[in-house]
Amino acid sequence: MGLVAAGVAVVVEAKLGSWQTYVALAIFCLVATGIYLALEIFALLRPERSQTLLDAVRMWINGHTDQVIIVVSLLLGLWLIGKSVYVIVT
Repeated sequence: MGLVAAGVAVVVEAKLGSWQTYVALAIFCLVATGIYLALEIFALLRPERSQTLLDAVRMWINGHTDQVIIVVSLLLGLWLIGKSVYVIVT
């Protein structure tokens, strides 16, 4: 629930000004809380299956950490270069 609160804090910084933004905030809270509760209920009802899934995810993360760091860094670098070129051109 702490992550939902952090997400809401970020959204509220966007200065809610219309009824559409309040609806979007409410939908965000419902979806984020619903996903969190679904994961908790799944772990409660199927502990063996959830443990197996978590172990598989942990193994994938341990095996692909370097590749993910390289790809994310490359994408971030390209985005920053593109943004800088746009600022120079305009």
